[in-house]
Amino acid sequence: MLSMKNCSLFTLILFFSVQIFAQQNVELTWHNAADLGVSGRGWPDSETRTPFDRLPRKAQRPVSKEIWERSINSAGLYVTFTTDAGRIDVRWRLRHPSIFTPVLSATSVAGMDLYVREGGDWMWAAVKPPNMSRPAGSRVGTPHETETTFVQNLPKKEREFRLYLPLYNGVDRVEIGITKGAEIKAVSAPAGKPIVIYGSSIIQGYGASRPGMNVGSILGRKLDREVVNLGFSGLCKMEPALGELLAELDPALFVIDCLPNMAAEEITERTVNLVKKIRAARPNTPILMVEHPNYAHTSWDVEVRESIKAKNARFLQEFNKLQKDGVKGLHYFKGDHSFGDGEGTLDGVHPTDLGYTYYANALEPAIRPLIDSKQ
Repeated sequence: MLSMKNCSLFTLILFFSVQIFAQQNVELTWHNAADLGVSGRGWPDSETRTPFDRLPRKAQRPVSKEIWERSINSAGLYVTFTTDAGRIDVRWRLRHPSIFTPVLSATSVAGMDLYVREGGDWMWAAVKPPNMSRPAGSRVGTPHETETTFVQNLPKKEREFRLYLPLYNGVDRVEIGITKGAEIKAVSAPAGKPIVIYGSSIIQGYGASRPGMNVGSILGRKLDREVVNLGFSGLCKMEPALGELLAELDPALFVIDCLPNMAAEEITERTVNLVKKIRAARPNTPILMVEHPNYAHTSWDVEVRESIKAKNARFLQEFNKLQKDGVKGLHYFKGDHSFGDGEGTLDGVHPTDLGYTYYANALEPAIRPLIDSKQ
């Protein structure tokens, strides 16, 4: 005869077994995310190797090998869709076998992040890490594949969702599974031209706990604008090749946020050339030039504080030189307290989710008036 304790345990096991069985037997239909449209890209499918690349294929030769490899990371890319499904699954295949770093979690590096729009506002819905295991017999270097449920038990109603792709890995296939009989539709990009942000690891999203929390993605939701994330960790140095690529784009606003990766001498050598290259191609597009942020440890690390101060002085000098040369439509953003206090950083340099929220809140009032009058 079963005791009450054993009965309770048996009932619990039975309950979860039924739930798992029911979940496994929900029939889904699968839809290619690329067919729904990948947003956050500067170049169209015809110019990129895959729908999930951040630079066009022609960039592989002029940019460094390291920048090209970093451009395959899908930071800032997302898919927006509507569905009345009661359950949403996602399956994705990564382009690189690495799914975490000594600092960043697998969810940040290679996970997927889902938002839902309710009452006009974007709300977080679910996040999933990549599958941590490999199929039996798979060889070293085999990219990971993941298939998992994001949300379920939803009352039947059409909702708008946004799925953010991994920050520090790339994908070559993303599929969205919905309850059989439900509908899924692509959603057009928000009205107005996108915002292009060129920057360092702080722009790519290093330190964010999940893909939807990099500063560009937060700003995209706050401003209801598409944001093109051209953040390249450790590699943002205003190289001429990147200037040529930026000049091909036609956004509502360029944001130049490169100083954390640059030496003071490079700022003097390259800032004017980069800005003039963009201005020659886009004479009427505003350019927001962003100072180096004050890192958390600048209050006590004199060497770091003086280095940032010197870089910002060089940058302001180049800004003033551009204005003296008659370059119009330039705007300057001071870097003081961009991330709030030290509680908003992962390591004193890179923001956490809190720090990225601080940064987006600081940038928003500088950006909004520059895009409100633009198409």
